Amino acid sequence: LTDVIIPDSVIEIGESAFEGCTKLNNVTIGTKLATIGKNAVKNCKKLSKITIKSKELKFVGKNALKGINAKCQIKVPSSKVKNYKKLFKGKGQKKTVKITK
Repeated sequence: LTDVIIPDSVIEIGESAFEGCTKLNNVTIGTKLATIGKNAVKNCKKLSKITIKSKELKFVGKNALKGINAKCQIKVPSSKVKNYKKLFKGKGQKKTVKITK
């Protein structure tokens, strides 16, 4: 598993859904996602790009991003950059992970 595209119809990524997928590089999330569960992409060491199209995201679980690539780019809708930076704070990722529009 190297690339994942989560369709617009999905509203939740479950707990530990992609945990330990060491070859996972890219995740693209559709427009309706509201929840990312605990440990969702934990220890996906090669994960370098997450694209979030959803403006509905309200919850990110503990350690959801722990162990992802230190240079990972998280792209979010421009109107949500400030909110999502708060939402993703302390979810296990290194400080070098960037959240941009």
